[in-house]
Amino acid sequence: MCLGCIDEESESPPTRRDFIATALQLTAVSALGTTAVADAAARVWDIEGRGLTIDNAGTLLPAYTAVPMGTDNRTTVVIIHDRPGIPKELQELARDVARTGYVSLVVDCARRGAAKISTHPDALLSEALTRDVQSDVRAGIENLNGTLPNANPVLIIGIGNAGYTALRMALNDPLGIVGVVTVSTPIEAAVKSRTDPRPDLITLLARLNVPVQFHAGSADPAISREQLNWLGRFVAVEPDRRELYIYGSAGPGFYLASAPDYDKGYQMLARRRWQEFLARRYS
Repeated sequence: MCLGCIDEESESPPTRRDFIATALQLTAVSALGTTAVADAAARVWDIEGRGLTIDNAGTLLPAYTAVPMGTDNRTTVVIIHDRPGIPKELQELARDVARTGYVSLVVDCARRGAAKISTHPDALLSEALTRDVQSDVRAGIENLNGTLPNANPVLIIGIGNAGYTALRMALNDPLGIVGVVTVSTPIEAAVKSRTDPRPDLITLLARLNVPVQFHAGSADPAISREQLNWLGRFVAVEPDRRELYIYGSAGPGFYLASAPDYDKGYQMLARRRWQEFLARRYS
């Protein structure tokens, strides 16, 4: 599914008004699934949330988890971001996931990169850091499994460049990582490490065989028109497992309340879509 994909011959992307009208039309026609799916996504569970610390071979990582009460579903949604810290908006995202009926875990993986950047400016773009962050996410999942029996399978929501880590983990372990949602994630980096470059997703995604949902703003400077059109063609190959939503005139921070380009309407629309993505595939 490619909603709002940009025509390569078009002079400009769809306007916000055009986008919302199209989105509402498609939603009304398809209801994004069956009534049972919509009901599952709409149900609100009581939850318990708490902070914790994950020890990954001596590296201490702040984390936050929220758990729905009274459900047997132990599908776990891991949330990662490309900025250090676990602000209130990420905690609220974890609670939103739990209210939908899924165990959620936020891991502050970006702190590791922030610690390295002062001595190695290339670190944030390196393959070595990518592997370290994947290790941090796995440590978080193992920690959660130590306190919650059968907290699996795992889906990852990656925001910003953290979506790269999410997709790489799904490529490396499709049995352990059963789905990915990315928000404002470029599939090809404009700037690459000079000493330890990581591969662009555009060279890897053909091997992705788990369900994936992409959310991107058409005004995100890190995601070019060419990338959006490539993603449109990519999801069209397997529309049953791949979804792409493009938000007209939205910047990279449209989903995060602290960002200058935050858009509450788009945030609510994206939230409904990932909730229904979860309910349709992992309930």
